[in-house]
Amino acid sequence: MKPRSSHLALLARPIAISVSGRDAELRPSVAHAYGCRIVGEDEKIRVFVLRDEARQVLADIAANGAVATVYSDVRSFRSLQIKGHDAIIDAFDAADAAAQAEHHRLTSAELVALGYPAPLAHGYFSVPRHADFATVTFTPQDIFQQTPGPGAGAKLAAGQGEAQS
Repeated sequence: MKPRSSHLALLARPIAISVSGRDAELRPSVAHAYGCRIVGEDEKIRVFVLRDEARQVLADIAANGAVATVYSDVRSFRSLQIKGHDAIIDAFDAADAAAQAEHHRLTSAELVALGYPAPLAHGYFSVPRHADFATVTFTPQDIFQQTPGPGAGAKLAAGQGEAQS
């Protein structure tokens, strides 16, 4: 099922993000993402990765367009996996930079509020001063429940897994 806006609401919360691809032999690659944003009427997702950290993921996505992303709320661990089949590698633009900075601010502040030491909370989402980002852009196609516990990994049907505010 294609994710609905209500599913995508989780992406605006303080979250940890992983992005993965696969090669021709179906071997997975994975990298940490440093934020995301949703653009356009078709609600494309733009996910930000550091080129050096995500070389294999970027190569895999460029080769076949397949991407899987996981978004985990840092407070509740509520998690969704969103997959796409048309992923491309885009330039990291000014709007992406603003979204990445806001993601860092919101998510590290949430971790501090949860009791994590500030240096650890800020360090997890920090990047080098002149970071070389790439943006993975894709149309969400399928969504899966990934919250630990019963039902983890289940593909969501319409009306299931609604994001909570």
